[in-house]
Amino acid sequence: MKGPALNLHWKLLPYHPKRSKRFLHFDVAFPTHDIEFRQNSSYGVQRTSLSDADFNKSAADEKLVKMTINFQRGPFEWDIDVKRDKGIRVRDVFEAIYAAFDAPLTPHEKSLIPHHRRAVYEEAFRLRCKLAAGLPIVEQRKGWKRVDMLLHETLFRGLTQPKSGGDWVLNLSGSVPVYDR
Repeated sequence: MKGPALNLHWKLLPYHPKRSKRFLHFDVAFPTHDIEFRQNSSYGVQRTSLSDADFNKSAADEKLVKMTINFQRGPFEWDIDVKRDKGIRVRDVFEAIYAAFDAPLTPHEKSLIPHHRRAVYEEAFRLRCKLAAGLPIVEQRKGWKRVDMLLHETLFRGLTQPKSGGDWVLNLSGSVPVYDR
C-alpha cells in the first residue's frame, strides 16, 4: 500500500514560472556537478552552478527515505530507486537518475532495440562519446549506455506523480523551454 502524497522540492518538479524560483538545467547525460540554474538576461543566458546547500535540500516536505521513479520510452522501461535512511535529498534524486542512465546496456536491453532503428541509437552513442569529458575512444570502449537510448531527449523536466501516493514518473525532453527574463 502506498503512502500519502508528498510535496516534492520545487527543484524536482516540472518548471513552472510561478512556482519555480529559477530554471534548473539538468542534462542526465552528464554528471550532476554540471547541473545549473539558467536565466535569460540582457547579457545572454546567465548560468549559476548549484551550491551544496541547493543539493542538500530535503527532497520532500516530509522525511522521505525511499522513492521509486519510473521511466518508459519506447521498448525501454526502468525503475530508479532512491534510498537514504537519514532522508532523501535533492542530491540523492539527481545522482540516482544520472547513475540509472550512465549504466551500460544489458544484453536483454540491447535485444529490445528494433533492428531498423539501430543506426539512430548508434548516432546518439557516437555523439555522447564525442561530447564526453574524457577521450572519446575511452568512452566508446565502454559501449552503449542507457542514456544512448534516450536519443538526445536527456533534459530533466521534473518528476510527476500520476496517482496520489504512487511512484513518481521521470519526464525528459530534448528541447529547452523559454524561461523567465
